[in-house]
Formats: sequence, C-alpha cells, structure tokens
Amino acid sequence: MNILGICGAIGWDGNIPYEISELGDFWVHGSGATLIINGELKTALTEERFSRIKYDGNYPKLSIQKILDHNKLTKYDIDLVVYVGNSCNISLELQRVGYIEDKIQEYFPNCRFQFLSHHMAHSAATFYTSGFEEANVLTFDGAGDFELQPDGRYKVPHMKFSQGKDLTLTETASDYCGEGSMHVGFGNLYNQHSWMVYKNKMNILNEDQRDVAIHRETYPGKVMGLAAFGDYQKIDLPEWFSLERERQKNSNIEWEDCPPQLCNVPPLNYDYMKLNPDDLAAWSQYQFEKYLLLFLSNIPKYIKRENLCLGGGCALNILANTKILEQGIYKNVHVNTAPNDDGLHFGAALYIAAEYENKIILPDDIGYLGIPYTDEDIEVALC
Repeated sequence: MNILGICGAIGWDGNIPYEISELGDFWVHGSGATLIINGELKTALTEERFSRIKYDGNYPKLSIQKILDHNKLTKYDIDLVVYVGNSCNISLELQRVGYIEDKIQEYFPNCRFQFLSHHMAHSAATFYTSGFEEANVLTFDGAGDFELQPDGRYKVPHMKFSQGKDLTLTETASDYCGEGSMHVGFGNLYNQHSWMVYKNKMNILNEDQRDVAIHRETYPGKVMGLAAFGDYQKIDLPEWFSLERERQKNSNIEWEDCPPQLCNVPPLNYDYMKLNPDDLAAWSQYQFEKYLLLFLSNIPKYIKRENLCLGGGCALNILANTKILEQGIYKNVHVNTAPNDDGLHFGAALYIAAEYENKIILPDDIGYLGIPYTDEDIEVALC
C-alpha cells in the first residue's frame, strides 16, 4: 500500500497572516508530505524547502511532486491519503462540507481518504520513532484542530496525554483552548511572552499583528536562548498557573485519579516594555519548566510508564526536556526530529501505516528523509 501523509491549506491561502472577518486566522505553517510504501518510510519533505517561503502553509504540491518523481510513482499510484487539519475556522468549514476530501480525491483519483487529528499526528510522530515498546506520550502546543465533542460542540485542544503500546496509541486525557482548567496552555503562554520579550529587546513600540503571525514560530527559540543571559528572580509577575489539588468539576482532564490541575492565573495590567527583556526571557523559561515538571511529576502511578515521548511545538524546548531527565521524572525521554507542525504529515503517515499495514519500517538515518541532490542540482541552486 502506498500511503501519503499531507498537511497544508487546501482551498484557501494558508500564508495569510492576519484575521479576516468572522472566519478568523487563515495562517497555517509546516506544510509537507510523507510517503510510506508497504509499511516502509520512504520520503518526507517540507514545502518551504522548495517554495522558499519560510513556514509555508499552503498545499504541498511541490513536495508531493518531488516525492512521486523520486519514488517513480504517479498520482494514480497513491492508495491512501491521510490529511491533518488545523485550528483555522475555514479549515473546519471546508472539511464539514466535503471540499477537502473532494479535492484530495481529484488530485489522487484512486485513493482512499482519511482525516487524522492534529495531536494524534504529533503523538504518532514521536512514539513510532522512539523505539519504545510502551510509553506515556505528551503533545502540547499553541492549538491543535477542531474536535467534535459528544454534545455537538467543536473544541480545540492544546494538550493531549496518550498511552503508546506496541503499534497502538490511546488518548487518555485532553485540555482545550478557551475553557476548562488550563484554557491558555504552555504553548500560547510561552509564545505570548516571547513576543513581548522580542518587542522589548528590539524596542518595537507599535505592535504589528502581521509581523507577529509571520514570525511567531521564530520568537520562542530566540527567547529560550536569551533566557541564559537573564535572572528570573528579578521579575515580579504572577505565576503562569495555580495548583489545584482537588479535581475540578469542569475540568477537561478525563482520567479518574488525575494529577493536580494547573489553572491559569489572571494576568495583571503591566507594561512589559519597562522590564529587562533578558530577565523576562529567563522568567518565562523558568515558568515553562516549573509547571511542566510539576505536571509530569504528578501523573498517576497506575498510568505512569518509565518512558516519555514528547511532541508538538513545545517539545522543541530542549532546556525543559533536559530537566525532565535530570530530575529523574522519566527514565527515558524521546523527541522526534520534527516535533512541531513540520512533522504532522510525517506522523499522520506513520499512524496509518501502523493501522493498515500493522508494521512500520524506519531507516537508520531517520533525520534525513529528503531526496538526494546531484552536482548539477547544486550548481543550478547556486546560480
């Protein structure tokens, strides 16, 4: 079976970085495609490598064509396409009316089609590359995609806790944006503070929302590095979360003996431009580490495993990942090579391979899944 995992905007311009009318933010990022043949991972490409548009979020037509050509396939040879959505309102509407499925089947006439949730794709990308027979899987980011609830509403998760065993992934707990115990999660808080730090450091007085959207994937990494130059103890701001020892009635955490709940603390009205940006970066990193470690330290014993797989954009925080190991919360911690949205198409293809092929064959050089380049290709690129 030839399985193609895809992530990217279909039916709208995914590179529009600002809000338009009631439809909300159109901007998505990390589009690309992954091919698996008979359970064996063959090729995975990110669209920005070919379009040369940083964080390109549009349908990955260039990546797909490169994959087909490299593997000597045509669009008629793809047996199953799995598509990963995102939190754009327009994406949900196009999915609901069948537009996305119709377009995919137009592109690949002989394929079956399947949607996969954003966070499950993150989970699959990290667990199936870990080599662990069993593990806890935590995926956390700014936001996932819309998920239909039993009451008919759609909600967007920013965190999922799952159990991985052999080739099976089972969601154990969720937390959602906009309501529940931690409606603004790690990803959104770190990103918000990163933009504030960047504005302060670069002395940007007028906030440009277009600029924020385009570069929002860049700021957190810069702040993580800047944190080493500051002192978090010099910042006197409210904690990111409060710790609730008792289960809340409205909590979205679904396991019975859940760990203490992390609840958002209302922010104060203060001027970030008056704070030292290095110290603010250090404080943001400290808050991220403190509450992530607190959450993981309180996973109920009956579901706790010795291995942990991390996914989602927050898993790029290598300082926090290191602390998990240093404090012995888990014996082993695995993060796949593209834990952010660049790896969604990759995780989607792996998930479907596990489901339909009942096997996953990975190359030894898992971090190098692109296509080879000839001397002529290199000369053309240099011209």
